Amino acid sequence: MAWSEKVEAILSCGVALHDTGINNWALSKDQVLAVFDKFVDQRISVLGGDVYELVDGAPESNYDNWYCEREGGEPLDVFALRSISQARDYVNNYNNPRGKETFYILVAE
Repeated sequence: MAWSEKVEAILSCGVALHDTGINNWALSKDQVLAVFDKFVDQRISVLGGDVYELVDGAPESNYDNWYCEREGGEPLDVFALRSISQARDYVNNYNNPRGKETFYILVAE
């Protein structure tokens, strides 16, 4: 996925996954919550995300995820705020069943 420079600059606070073939960053809970605040300011939608956990010192997918779809006729700025709210709720309520350090990978628009 090609990111806008604005999205890339915000997400790049995390651990780069480019060496694993994924053009994205793994974000800790604190980092992802701060990213959501920046996304609100910029009205950047969160289409979904994946949960990663630290395995042998490297982030690895644990196959948990969420998504948010735009409703028919929903204004883009309203969708952005709703999608960020849903993503924030998911992250705040997520409990890793294996007790490992958790990271989040966002799909932003």
